[in-house]
Amino acid sequence: MLFFVLAAAPQSHAGLAVLEGEHTVVYDIVNPRGVAFIPDYSNESFEQKVISQDEFSKRVRVTAKMPPLKSRVPYPIPAGRIPPALQQYLQPERDRQAYDAAVQRAAQEAVGGSTYAPEAANAILSWIADHLTFDTSITVPSDAASALRFRRAYCVGYSNLAVAMLRAAGIPARVAHGYLPPGYEWGFSKEYWGVKVNDGGFHAYLELYLPDTGWVFSDAEHSHLFVDPYHIILGIDGMTMPGVYKGGYLDVDKATFYTIYKDENRTLMVDELSRPREKRLGRRLNDRQQVGLVTGRVKSASGTAVASGTAVLWKDGRGEPTPFFGGRYALVATQPGTYRVEVRGPGYTKSSREVVVAQGASVQQDFTLQAGGMISGRVTGADGRPITDGDVFYRAGDTSFGVPISRDGTYVIEGLAPGQYTVKVLMGEKNASRTAQVRSGGETVLDFVVK
Repeated sequence: MLFFVLAAAPQSHAGLAVLEGEHTVVYDIVNPRGVAFIPDYSNESFEQKVISQDEFSKRVRVTAKMPPLKSRVPYPIPAGRIPPALQQYLQPERDRQAYDAAVQRAAQEAVGGSTYAPEAANAILSWIADHLTFDTSITVPSDAASALRFRRAYCVGYSNLAVAMLRAAGIPARVAHGYLPPGYEWGFSKEYWGVKVNDGGFHAYLELYLPDTGWVFSDAEHSHLFVDPYHIILGIDGMTMPGVYKGGYLDVDKATFYTIYKDENRTLMVDELSRPREKRLGRRLNDRQQVGLVTGRVKSASGTAVASGTAVLWKDGRGEPTPFFGGRYALVATQPGTYRVEVRGPGYTKSSREVVVAQGASVQQDFTLQAGGMISGRVTGADGRPITDGDVFYRAGDTSFGVPISRDGTYVIEGLAPGQYTVKVLMGEKNASRTAQVRSGGETVLDFVVK
């Protein structure tokens, strides 16, 4: 069985205790002012379910689910994989300054050469564990920028910084608000799975989104890509939970009693990874060995990164364009074999290479794109009026390509390699044909009159 192994720093690390299995705790929760503030909620790694209730109490089952995480989303996450409704969780907020220059530098440093989204998320959480000190006595603000600057924070600062860095890295994330039992006594000391937790009362942690998996909890102070069943969820930023806080936080804290009715732990530690320095719990990241990955950088002839474009992994005549940004692409190969990688960007000629991908292997193929030439023009009829119903075809080697004529009769063919092209306009039975010489970075104007 293979694991994601994060690059180890030179110093000795306590590491991630990697877990599998399931852990369920059933609570009896009592509050004399009502317990409507305890909602049902579930995501890929967690379920909180009210199984019985009366006016002042609820019996709540909380289950932490830790099967191997099978996310295969490449990193950076392709833009089209994040639904429009979740774009808000990539944006900066007052206390989660994802566009802050220092936050962005820290995120870039943390993810390093990560090639899968869960690997990048783990790297960010490990970076925070290695660079921040937990401190409830500090008086500095708990926003992300302050936590990063002072390198000290409590749960709110940890969570705000984690969310800001994840968003800066293009991974949707949001803050979760919950409670760590045993209630009003504020704080407990419990050691399980080899990790000692000294905390209690209200607690902030986070959810992050993986397109092929869904939302997954994490706790920047404690656990990566899951949380244990001692996290009772009360609310999540950006969501309307069915319950309300009766009497406010003070009454929820001081007057709520949590009794563990049943605790069933079927988890098993299966490995230990070399990061972070502080002991944390983590999920097994499985199935990476089942797929290959082709990644690379895309730059111009001057050496600057191509800002955006598309990359395609072709096999047996099939391929799906995947957007890339910032001069870096990542493509998943679902089976071993020989592929053709094709990369193109606006204003550049396309480029392609053959690569051989072994099962579970990662192949790097960088590209340098040359400035492409352009053919443009206007298509009119014999009366001089623009023709809008037709296509312009051009031939490159043995292959023909077509572009539509715009409503004003104009057309544009971009990204052409230097050379001679035959360009033809087809409109029903009428057609016109001309040849054009294209220069690198130049524009050739070719107008047509179709009679």
